Amino acid sequence: TNLNKTFGYIEGYYGNLLDWTSRKRIIKKMSSIGMNFYFYAPKEDLFHRLKWRKNYTKTWRKNFKNFCSFATSSDIKVIAGISPGLDFDYSSIKKNSRKFLSKDLEILISKFDDLIEDGANDIALLLDDTPGNFNDSFLKNEEGKIHAQLSNLISKKLNKNIFLVPRIYADELIKENRFYLKNLSENLYKNTQIFYCGKYIVNNR
Repeated sequence: TNLNKTFGYIEGYYGNLLDWTSRKRIIKKMSSIGMNFYFYAPKEDLFHRLKWRKNYTKTWRKNFKNFCSFATSSDIKVIAGISPGLDFDYSSIKKNSRKFLSKDLEILISKFDDLIEDGANDIALLLDDTPGNFNDSFLKNEEGKIHAQLSNLISKKLNKNIFLVPRIYADELIKENRFYLKNLSENLYKNTQIFYCGKYIVNNR
């Protein structure tokens, strides 16, 4: 994927979920104006965030597969995201244990596999809007490194470059952990593509 040629729509907000018909209408509009990526990551999808360990239902997967097929026919690629950061178990990631990786990682990989099987072209790990209490269990300068290691493990196990939304995803958040972006970038696979808002989360202009 060439980020210089990535123009799309991010369904990644709080509020009422769109239905599949509405999503297809967006795809049609995107296609007509030359966009090429649809990022599926709505906060209100329970299985995307709050209950990310739970499998999607057969009905949802059927609808998602149909949606991906429709997007493909319109020359739109689908990025499907999961946001496990609220309660992901990072303990084995920190220990760098190859023999015993957390059950959470197995669940996450399995869900990403399902999304790819159902037609997602790319997958994304979202760590934004997660508690800033990482330091209750880890040192402040470990957070970025451990997030990078998690992203790298997912990429390696899927044998696929992935997208990442880091916890610090705009300049105005840097004050929460000034070590984060440096430690993330030093440890992250170079082919990982990062979503970053820039100076502000929401532009004030």
